[in-house]
Amino acid sequence: MLEHIKNYYENSDEDGRLFRDNAHKVEYLTTIRYFDRLFKPKSKILDACTGTGKYALYLADKGHAVTACDLVEHNINILKSKPEADKLAHISVCNVMDLSQFADSSFDVVLCMGALYHIRENEIRRQVISECTRICKQDGIIALAYITKIGAILANIDADLSNMDDLIKVLDDTDETTYFFCAYPSEIDETAKSCGLKKLYNISTDGITYAVNDKLNSASDENFQKYMDYHYLTCEDESIIGASMHGLWIGRKI
Repeated sequence: MLEHIKNYYENSDEDGRLFRDNAHKVEYLTTIRYFDRLFKPKSKILDACTGTGKYALYLADKGHAVTACDLVEHNINILKSKPEADKLAHISVCNVMDLSQFADSSFDVVLCMGALYHIRENEIRRQVISECTRICKQDGIIALAYITKIGAILANIDADLSNMDDLIKVLDDTDETTYFFCAYPSEIDETAKSCGLKKLYNISTDGITYAVNDKLNSASDENFQKYMDYHYLTCEDESIIGASMHGLWIGRKI
């Protein structure tokens, strides 16, 4: 499975994904809004699934001490090649299932912004979250990004509904052809709590953007901002979270 994941990211535009168009920016803008709200000044942060460093570099620019690591060496090489990479405290390849290179209670904030997209087994998800919890300081913040079941289905329905049999497999996680795992928000909540975390927020980072992609991408800057204002007002609503493509669970180590 690890090799399949590495191959996927080596052949996708991960570096441009969050900025491809307005519809993709919704996830990024919502995420950093909550980071700015919650992270104390000059926090020591581990971005454990950094990808090509979009969040890590943003947080470093905000004055935080950021260590960035990722499972995919291809992503790390892209990050290291960026002129602003020297703003980061450290960059390395790592597997979030085993963060033994970091001591207990090393960080004020630990970000897991991608691993849960790919881990089907609940015990391994618990292992990942437990590792993030171990290296986080008492009362520190942990952020877990995930993909929702309903959002993934709604976003990928063919125009003639011909792929419904395949999409229904997402509900009971029986689709063996995909490298992605989708969860109900309550599943992430329950697993995180079982690892000793207290929920602060469970938000829809991109809402139902898949339903209005074309409208978002053709909107003026002014009208796009109005949409974002609406999205910020609703992204914590439980009726939206389950239908969002991407969710973000943010909690505190207790």
